[in-house]
Amino acid sequence: MRRIVYLSAFVLLSGIAGILYYSHTQQSIAVVATRDLPVGARIQDADLTTRRINPASVGPQVLTTVSAAVGQVVAFPILEGQLIDARQVAPSKNAALLGSGLQVPPGDRIIGLPITPTTAVGGVLKPGDLVDVIAIPNPAKAPTLVDELPATPIRLGHDVLVLGLRTDQGSQVDQTDHGLNAGNGKPASVLLAIPQSEETTYAAASADSTFVLTLSTD
Repeated sequence: MRRIVYLSAFVLLSGIAGILYYSHTQQSIAVVATRDLPVGARIQDADLTTRRINPASVGPQVLTTVSAAVGQVVAFPILEGQLIDARQVAPSKNAALLGSGLQVPPGDRIIGLPITPTTAVGGVLKPGDLVDVIAIPNPAKAPTLVDELPATPIRLGHDVLVLGLRTDQGSQVDQTDHGLNAGNGKPASVLLAIPQSEETTYAAASADSTFVLTLSTD
């Protein structure tokens, strides 16, 4: 009788051990990037592969099928070999890719202008602010003739929506750093939403001007 009890207990414990072993060795499928994918890139089949990994390594947002990512747009930089998270992709190119969650007004385009904290309200700007954009001709970019009068500043835009801020490395500015990289004063850029009709005006100004932003308080 005792032998039967021991045998039954052994079988039961063996079964439990087997279940635990199987649950820990069972693998899940995850989608992985085959190359570095920059923000704004449209994901193709060749950019992805799948990998079997421990379920404990797969978060709830990790994609498990390639089809779920193909055709999507990269919203945050993805490195080669990195698991693809649903929060890193978006269905279309819009201001949500900039990390601010703001939408580009219909008909507008996104443009990035070089700026420094001293010419951008001391670097306190944040996504959602409305600014006036002033272009000041810069002799260092476009030297004037000796007898030519200096060009006057031109206001390019009024109440222009700030979509995002970038450091000189192109990374998103951490808002805890108080704006446009104010901590170290390195050049940065501001992303603005401008009407499509004004693209060439801003592009021309970028070639020979320095930009000053003033913050609207109305």
